[in-house]
Amino acid sequence: MKVKIILSIITCMFLIITAFSQTSDAEALAMANLLGVQKREIVAKLVPVTGKDSVAFWKIYDEYQEKNQATSKERIQLYEQTANSYATMSPQLADSFAKRQFAVRRHQEQSLEDYYKKIKDATNPVVAFEFYQAEIYLLTQIRATIMQQIPTYGEFQSMIKK
Repeated sequence: MKVKIILSIITCMFLIITAFSQTSDAEALAMANLLGVQKREIVAKLVPVTGKDSVAFWKIYDEYQEKNQATSKERIQLYEQTANSYATMSPQLADSFAKRQFAVRRHQEQSLEDYYKKIKDATNPVVAFEFYQAEIYLLTQIRATIMQQIPTYGEFQSMIKK
């Protein structure tokens, strides 16, 4: 089952990333919504919550997804801006990109911690931990998929030297 989940994530992310780089903001938002629906289905398999905990969990999870939609879009745009700036990279620009990446990641990690606490309070620590694990798992897969689509700056430099 994990293999199917991973393949679904990778396929979805490849399609979403490709589309993000070639779309308007409205289209990007629609694709982010689609990714959210697909992500919700995967989380449902990774967090087997039932009964009254299910109602509370999904209400908070949907709030989490909505709150983090802008962060997801910002992260994708930052990756795209970084890759598009490889040809004109300067120390100042590199530093700016790194600082923006740190800020986005800090924001995402803080949001994850905040929603872990909300889910724990509304359900129980086990459900909250499953949420945490599912999100870390998905975020790791998404980040890896994105990074596989974009060469590192060093790889880019090696390619242009050849």
